[in-house]
Amino acid sequence: MKISIIKCSIVATLLLSLGGCKSDFLDRINPNKPVEDIFWVNEGDAQAAMATIYSPIRSQMSGYYGAYSGYQTMNRADDVWFLAGEEPFTWEYINFLNSAGTSASDFGSLYSGINRANVFFQNISKVPMDENKKKELSAEASFLRGMYYFLLAANYGDVPLLLIPAGDDPEGTNKPASPEAEVWKQVITDFKAAKDNLPVTRPAAEAGRVTKGAAIAYLGKALVYTKQYAQAETELKALLTAPYTYDLVENFEDNFKDNTKLNKESIWELVYDSKFGSDGPWGQESPNSPQGFVLPNFAGPDGTGAWFKLMPGASVVSSFIAEERPAGSDTRFDKRMYTSFFWKYSDYETGLTDGAWFGNQPFDLMWSNASSKRQRGEPVYPTISNKPGRFLIKKYTNFFLNAAGSNSMYDATNRNNNFRVFRFAEVLLLHAEACAKNGNLIDAAKSLTRVRSRAGLGTKNWTGENELMKEIIKQNELEFFFEGHRFFDLKRLYTPAEMKQILITNKKQGANNFQPKHYYLPIPESEMNTNTKIQQHPLWR
Repeated sequence: MKISIIKCSIVATLLLSLGGCKSDFLDRINPNKPVEDIFWVNEGDAQAAMATIYSPIRSQMSGYYGAYSGYQTMNRADDVWFLAGEEPFTWEYINFLNSAGTSASDFGSLYSGINRANVFFQNISKVPMDENKKKELSAEASFLRGMYYFLLAANYGDVPLLLIPAGDDPEGTNKPASPEAEVWKQVITDFKAAKDNLPVTRPAAEAGRVTKGAAIAYLGKALVYTKQYAQAETELKALLTAPYTYDLVENFEDNFKDNTKLNKESIWELVYDSKFGSDGPWGQESPNSPQGFVLPNFAGPDGTGAWFKLMPGASVVSSFIAEERPAGSDTRFDKRMYTSFFWKYSDYETGLTDGAWFGNQPFDLMWSNASSKRQRGEPVYPTISNKPGRFLIKKYTNFFLNAAGSNSMYDATNRNNNFRVFRFAEVLLLHAEACAKNGNLIDAAKSLTRVRSRAGLGTKNWTGENELMKEIIKQNELEFFFEGHRFFDLKRLYTPAEMKQILITNKKQGANNFQPKHYYLPIPESEMNTNTKIQQHPLWR
């Protein structure tokens, strides 16, 4: 049975989380009988339950990758500038003024995914179906539970480990937090279980469902995050050769357009399609929850149908222009800069035709339209060629449509892009890091050079681990601008004092407020009020 996650209805309660793809599911429920007795009866039920495990990570508005909440707060490093006067909770997070009471925490939605995976594990054995398919589905659930715990460990540190359904645990969700190291052990255990039985490829009808390659990539990432570099190098190296066919796409921009989705660089994407679901309430799961991609409405400039809430940070612009391309190249700057930002090319170089977007708007018009919000406070970009820097976010807008208002989420034709959660470029940079830490400088340089070469940068040699790591950190900053990576790269590679100084030097909003506790998000008050056994993270007590 081939089922695309996008085609399954999204559901809210535990009762509904056992179904979801069947339009007649509610009609079949006898309220006087336990759901387990009438639901887990065939493969279709197992596939429907699987879709609900994906649901919390796919919310278009709320949840970890939601444009309204998660995506704004996960980009709380120095590469993104948030305009004043927008969401109050965002302002608290990015200025390091947040507390346990700050709203829009994703803690609960991550645990919803975990509990649904646990329900799946408890019930899959009773489903009459092919045993190999059952193993594959169990591996898929292992991946998703590992991914949810990965995000919890990276963001919150010490959190409860729940490995059976809350309804079957004598303590329910009343659990103390486990040490962060124990949570990472579970993450690695789940990803190892996933890679053993997931398929290498998926048919088109199963687009968006994870593969063996995704499990290996996440396993390698978890091993790098926990500084188990020897194992990480081994795992990530596997993705560089057959049977895996991942590679960098030639045109960096193809990673962010709706007609080049699921390309050879894609390890895992969240698949969105506006023809499914409707415009239901934000942040709520229901059988008709909207399933379109709405990030352009938040990131796009004024006058393009967007709300214009973000700009590039000044420091990432400085990093892009610090190394120009070799003489004779067709552009002056790193190729990725032309996809990451809107700007007027003729301000800083010759030989390029200035761009026009969203109904052929020139950059000068877009910049002018943004003026009222910019007056609330904007980054001070470096002067280039004796002209002031002027930049707006291009990545993850609908720049490729070139239609008036095409960043507006209120037109369904604008909501069909995918969110690339994990790209092969990240595999290469993680592999380079693991190799560098292991003293394998040759292979570290090879993987690093592949990323630099795609960006059009010149040949470079590095004499040791320190030089390699400095370049790896920079390439992560440039490659993954506005993709939610920067904060976590800084956190895992620098002490709190070092990280604070970097943020201050880079004129990050609220940098002077940064304290060691801001390495983590606090356990939210709602959890503290209902779980009598949990304690707040030590740095937040």
